[in-house]
Amino acid sequence: MKIGFDARALVGRRTGIGNYIWSLLDEMANLMPDAEFIAYCPEGLTPSFPENLQHALIRSNRTYSLPGYFWLKWRSASLIKKDNIDVFWATRTLYPSQLIGKTPVVTTVYDLNHLICPETMPFINMLTHQLYFKHDVVNATKVVAISSGTAERVKSLLNKQVDSIVVPGTGMEFAPKNTSEILTVRQKYNLSNPYILFIGTLEPRKNLTTLLDAFQIVRKNGFPYLSLVLVGQKGWRNKQLQNQLDQNVDGILELGYVPNEDLAAIYSGSEAFVIPSFYEGYGMPAAEARACGTQVVASDIPELREAGGAESIYINPLSVDDLAQGILRALSSEKPLAQDRVSWKTGAESMVRVFKDLNIP
Repeated sequence: MKIGFDARALVGRRTGIGNYIWSLLDEMANLMPDAEFIAYCPEGLTPSFPENLQHALIRSNRTYSLPGYFWLKWRSASLIKKDNIDVFWATRTLYPSQLIGKTPVVTTVYDLNHLICPETMPFINMLTHQLYFKHDVVNATKVVAISSGTAERVKSLLNKQVDSIVVPGTGMEFAPKNTSEILTVRQKYNLSNPYILFIGTLEPRKNLTTLLDAFQIVRKNGFPYLSLVLVGQKGWRNKQLQNQLDQNVDGILELGYVPNEDLAAIYSGSEAFVIPSFYEGYGMPAAEARACGTQVVASDIPELREAGGAESIYINPLSVDDLAQGILRALSSEKPLAQDRVSWKTGAESMVRVFKDLNIP
């Protein structure tokens, strides 16, 4: 089987969607050893692949200064047509409309931000999704969602039934670390005080301004030396957040991008992991924190309940006081036991079934 896919998320430092695609490819390479994978991306960009993805080719062409999604919609089709692929995997949901009725398309839906919280998106992304998202999901041959909550929203908001749910896995590296490993990473990142942790892109949907306000309440209620550690790259539309951070509030540490090999020890060394997002398609960091034996404080939405499980503490993301109380409760509780992980192999097996269900000769 010849599988083409949108490889833009595998360029540069991988974040959530990039890690999801990369990890599934890593396992799918073992499950489909004879499959040929063809990666499509704009000229000048080089995606990274898992080492065991032996049969992988890169196809690219000029962007003519088009933004990434518009390149995908209008420029990639000519490349895809030449390769005579058996199926196109729309790894970021959208795909060239020219494929409809000619090439089977499997699309993965991560979230419905443009319908639920469009005000938190960059303008170009919002516009692209408003123009094409529903059309591409409804007309795809197969639709995959990353959580039951996302599948239910696709059904209710787009009137489209999802064909499979492929929940993000949690890598084996995410496990409780010993004292020595934690100390090494804490010294590396100058984490001298007890800390609570946030991991994610610093953008409005993550609700970090509420977290900063709640953090100050927590420090005034018995935890004056507690730090708030922010891991993640700067995002968009975050002027209010940046103004707060520029005030050099005591106890807030911005680490920026942190490689995966250090994250498990950072999770393990934290007093609690906090994810107060207004909306998530799933919440991979919550699942990673649980696997490391870290108490999770999360927004009370269905998708985060899937990722956070029964033992997490759930709060109203609109309430500073409720978030502060949730953090205080976590700080006063014993750390939970590390939770069983969903394996990436399980997700890859589901993806392989989706491809095989196309009955391609």
